[in-house]
Amino acid sequence: MKQPRIELSALLSRLSANLVNLVEAAAPRRLMRFIVDPAVHEVIGQDRIEAVKTWIDTNIMLRRRQERSRTLPRDEDLKAYLRGHFCERPFRTLETTHNGLAFVCCPVWLPTPIGRLDADPTKLWTGPAAQQLRESIVDGSFRYCNHLNCAGISSRSLPRRDSKEARAILDEHHSGEALSFPRQVFLSHDKSCNLSCPSCRSRVYVADKARQAKLDALTETSILPLLREADEVLITGSGDPFGSNHFRNLIKRLNGGEFPRLKIHLHTNGQLWNERAWQDLRLQGRVGSAHISIDAARPDTYAFVRRNGSFERLLRNLAFVKTLRESGEIAELIFSMVVQARNFGEMLEFVQLGRDYAADMVSFNMIRQRDIFSRDEFKEAFIGAPTHEAYAEFLSVLQSPELSSPLVHMGNVLAYAPAGWTRPQAAAA
Repeated sequence: MKQPRIELSALLSRLSANLVNLVEAAAPRRLMRFIVDPAVHEVIGQDRIEAVKTWIDTNIMLRRRQERSRTLPRDEDLKAYLRGHFCERPFRTLETTHNGLAFVCCPVWLPTPIGRLDADPTKLWTGPAAQQLRESIVDGSFRYCNHLNCAGISSRSLPRRDSKEARAILDEHHSGEALSFPRQVFLSHDKSCNLSCPSCRSRVYVADKARQAKLDALTETSILPLLREADEVLITGSGDPFGSNHFRNLIKRLNGGEFPRLKIHLHTNGQLWNERAWQDLRLQGRVGSAHISIDAARPDTYAFVRRNGSFERLLRNLAFVKTLRESGEIAELIFSMVVQARNFGEMLEFVQLGRDYAADMVSFNMIRQRDIFSRDEFKEAFIGAPTHEAYAEFLSVLQSPELSSPLVHMGNVLAYAPAGWTRPQAAAA
C-alpha cells in the first residue's frame, strides 16, 4: 500500500523539541553522511534532505565552527601580528551561501553570519552583527576569525595597519558615516554543479525548477541592490557558474548599462567553459579574472578528485581559456589545488600545468574537514598531519624551490609544516 506523504513542516515540527539533542547524540557529521546517502535520498526525497542538511549546518555545524574559531590557541607572536595588521574584507566584502545566510568574509575563514540574504539589503550590510565583526578587526583581536583556515593570516600576508589602504578604511569607520555597500561580492547561494568532487560533496546537485525560481526571485530584491556599488562580483564559491542555471541567468541579467564598472570573476572547474558557453553568456569585455579549481595534474588523479570530470575535456577548455588570457580578454588566470594525500605528489607538475596554460598564479590550500567525511576518510586524506604515513614525503615536496616561484601562492599549506621550518629559496630563472 502506498505510504502517505509527510509534509516537511509537519516532520520538522514533530522533531523540533528534541532535534538538537538527537543530532548531538548521533554526531552531526555521521548524521550528515547518512542523509547524503543515495538510498536515503530515494526514500525521503531531495527537497526534504536539503532542508534537513541546511538545518543541521545552520543550527549545529555553523555554531561549532564559530566556537572553534573563537577558541583556537593563539600564541603571543600571532596576537602581536594581528594587532599590527588589518583586513579590509569585513568592510568591503559580502558573501552569500547556499543556506541563505550572508557573511562579510569567506564563511570558512570567518564563520559568523551577518544575517539572511533575503533581508533588507541596507539593514543586512549595516546591522549590528556586521558592525560587531568589523570592530573585531578594528581592535586588532580578529576574535571571530579562524587563523588556521584564513590564508591571509596563516601566510602572514595581511596589509599592515599603518598602510595607506588600512588607514583610509579606519578613518571612514571612525567618522561614523554610513558605510557604502560592498565593493566586492562573492555569490555562493546556489551549489548547483556538474561535478561531485569528494573534497566538496557526495553527489551531483543541480537545483530543480522550484529551487531555481526561489533563487531567481532573489535577483531583483537582494542580489542586484547589493551589487549597485560593487566593482567586482565572484561567481561562484559553492558550485559552478556554468553548471548553474540561476547563475547563468544572473550573468546575462548583468549585461547592459546598469552595472558599467562591474567586473565578473569566474570560479569554475572548467569542464563546461568552452567557446560556446563564453559566447552564449556574452562574457566578452566583462570578466576581470578566472579561477579554475583543478586539483590534479594527471588524468587518473583527476578522475578521482574531480568525480564525473574529464581531464581530456579540461585540457581542451584550458587551451581556449589560454587564448582569452593571452589576448587580454581575461586580466588574471588562477589555477588551484586542494592539497591532499591523493595529489600532493603532483604539486610541481601542477605548477608546470599553470605555466603551460598561461596561469598568472598557481594556488594551493590544504584539504579541510567537511561534514561528509568520516573520521577515517579525513585521516587518510589529510596529508598535513605529522602522523600521516606520507607526511615526510609531503615535507620533501614542500622543500622544492619551484614552490617558492612568484607564480605560486601557498595559501595555508605552509601552516602544516613543522615549527621552525623555513621555506627554501626560489629556483634560479
